Amino acid sequence: DIMQKFNYHSHTKRCGHAIGEDEEYVLAAIANGYTKMGFSDHAPYRNGYAPGERMRKEELDSYIESVKALQEKYKDQIDIRIGLEFEYFEDQLDELMEYKERMDYLIIGQHGPKLFEEEFHTRNDDEAVLLYASLIEKACTKGLPDIIGHPDLFMFDKKEWTPACEEAAHRIVKAAVNANIPIEINLNGIHYGIRQIGDEKRVGYPYRKFWEVAAQYPVKVIYGLDAHKPEKYADVDAYHLVDEVLEGITLHKLEDLAFKKKL
Repeated sequence: DIMQKFNYHSHTKRCGHAIGEDEEYVLAAIANGYTKMGFSDHAPYRNGYAPGERMRKEELDSYIESVKALQEKYKDQIDIRIGLEFEYFEDQLDELMEYKERMDYLIIGQHGPKLFEEEFHTRNDDEAVLLYASLIEKACTKGLPDIIGHPDLFMFDKKEWTPACEEAAHRIVKAAVNANIPIEINLNGIHYGIRQIGDEKRVGYPYRKFWEVAAQYPVKVIYGLDAHKPEKYADVDAYHLVDEVLEGITLHKLEDLAFKKKL
């Protein structure tokens, strides 16, 4: 069974690394028992087009119009919301604040420190881990995210769990608690497979020690499919696989999550 009747982490082919038509995602969500879904494709930035990473700024309106049409067409079968996955880049702050006003919701999925800079997961240093945490903290302080996506992404290639990783985990989880927003167990990391990373054979994320830290707080937790193809909505195994990784850890998983319609 699917463990959760809602999924707000879903991409579209506009980002350049997802496939399928928008409507196919909706049909797949309905077919697999979801009652709520949201599109959260990678936010475009002016002066910041990166092919294969995010949509162009001029595609944003058609993205919204497409999802609005699907909202209407399938309103008796599923609740659809319009969001974006963004990164906290100081240089884009005014743009991010506009998105916050406009969109139904925002997911922070921090991948790098700035536009066109090396992504965190390819670095293996503690400095990168703490910078990752600080950008998520700043975004939360500004009230930008409604969900923290893949909060443990910094462990994707990290060879060992260091005191800096422990500190980063505490800071990210505290930021979520203070902002009263959920953190996401991301169901996409599992499909990069089990690898030898440092002394451990494991998936890149979810990373167990991060979630052991999360269990020490009253933080809300949700699953996120991070769907880059419609078939992801049928991926029941992902739930079971991440639950095996996190077995025995007690987390406050939300039964439901709803966002007001702004668009």
